[in-house]
Amino acid sequence: MVQDALLQMEWMIFLQGFITLFAIFDPVGNIPIFLSITEGMAEWERRRVVAKSCLVAFGILMVFAYGGIYLFQLLNITLDDFRIVSGLILLIFAVEYVLGRGEKHYKSARPEEVAIFPLATPLLAGPGSISVVMLMRSPPFGPLTVFAVIVLNVLLAWLILRPGAYIHKYLGRQGSLVISRIMGLIIGAIAISFIRTGILGFIQAV
Repeated sequence: MVQDALLQMEWMIFLQGFITLFAIFDPVGNIPIFLSITEGMAEWERRRVVAKSCLVAFGILMVFAYGGIYLFQLLNITLDDFRIVSGLILLIFAVEYVLGRGEKHYKSARPEEVAIFPLATPLLAGPGSISVVMLMRSPPFGPLTVFAVIVLNVLLAWLILRPGAYIHKYLGRQGSLVISRIMGLIIGAIAISFIRTGILGFIQAV
């Protein structure tokens, strides 16, 4: 019998897995980023962005939860390699956004493009989320638990980000501009954290 927290009704272990992924998924913290990137879009476009980004994030997490280890072994890459390259890409995005060069690009981009990058990945389904779901495939969590945890977190992200359009109405142009600059700095810090963690993991593995 497969050891799984849900099958064995180990609710504390299940709750631990859920809270861990929710903290890294951080849909509440991503609201300002969502607002700044989707500024200028119609409300129905914002909703489409949220729906698509959640679906893409769900697909990415499912692929890595059940096949990530085999994919990494096949390509001879490690999770730390993935952290470093994701951090570098996110850092470039953050620098361009803080300086205002990338802002016009993302605000003029099609909703499908914004939904995939940077919202779905690496902000939702980034190195942190991917590493968590890969680890949760093993006991004491298990395959059914990781599936339920992913589904619940994606649904919560959709419910939290979807009303973001209403928040946008009260911020105005200047408020959105301030948020976009601040969030650019925060995204840059997250990127550095990814890179630092990857480098330290690489050094420890040598």
